[in-house]
Amino acid sequence: MKVKELKPSLTIQKLQALSERVKESSGKLPLIQSDLRKFMSGYNGEKSLEYYLSFLPNDQYYVLHDVRLFNGTHFFQLDLLIISPCFVAIVEVKNMSGHLTFDGKFNQVVQTKNGEQKAFPDPMLQLQKQISQYRSWLKKNGYPEIPIHGFIVMSNPYTILTSENYEDDNLIIRPQTLVSNLQTLMNYYETHPLPHRIIKKISKQTLKNHISDHTSILLRYGLKRSDIHPGVKCPQCSFLPMDRIYKFWRCINCDFKSKDAHFTAVRDYFLLLSDTITNQQCREFLLIDCLALANRLLQSTPHLTKSGHYKSTVYTISEQINL
Repeated sequence: MKVKELKPSLTIQKLQALSERVKESSGKLPLIQSDLRKFMSGYNGEKSLEYYLSFLPNDQYYVLHDVRLFNGTHFFQLDLLIISPCFVAIVEVKNMSGHLTFDGKFNQVVQTKNGEQKAFPDPMLQLQKQISQYRSWLKKNGYPEIPIHGFIVMSNPYTILTSENYEDDNLIIRPQTLVSNLQTLMNYYETHPLPHRIIKKISKQTLKNHISDHTSILLRYGLKRSDIHPGVKCPQCSFLPMDRIYKFWRCINCDFKSKDAHFTAVRDYFLLLSDTITNQQCREFLLIDCLALANRLLQSTPHLTKSGHYKSTVYTISEQINL
């Protein structure tokens, strides 16, 4: 059963908005685009597992994607969490290409690609840390001990995998073998299942305790508000900004007209600048002058909640940004 479905993370949404609005004069666009490609690669790797996960029996497994929890001191992130009556599986998904050598002696992964070599941290160390953190989280929340296992899924089917002095290479698997590995664990532990109500409660509390990363994306890249292009972007040609003419937004580049192009601009404001927006801030960002028009545009934008009155009125957006 899917408890938390796979969707582009808040970080990906922020990077997408930032890559389209950051001024080239900031000098940060190449880095932002590079980071966005990395995050999208990870997301696409997780997406490639969806087909195989569909074969899991709905009545036995709870599946949660991209869970971020707080252990009392630090946040920790899990790509994929699978909860069954007999065990928990934490899956770290890697979407890397080329020839990968898992080096146990130096705890690194060496990637050979296009004649060049790069070293990356050993994902097994990361996985072991995640297992330890989730085990501590379960204990802290009063749950009985349950076996926790981990797998590293290499999602790129064209990647060549080798290992040297790597004791846990049996835990490095391909997407198509994940379900069979889970079934093997289920068969091994089937004589000691936890009550279904406990498993369901663990799943629900894990989801309830998930905390999205609301770190300021501008702060992360050392940017200021003045580094961001304001305005409504054309859905047709991406030109920015569109003009407001009567009841429409009109693009002066391609002459495309839209009634609701401001939806995306308002979303970008929340992703990049603040978790609240006022009438004045709306006018400044959408590049309009009319107070009444700003009110109408904000009230027409989905997923916004209004609070306060008159000059103290502010709007907030729901946790799941989906405009």
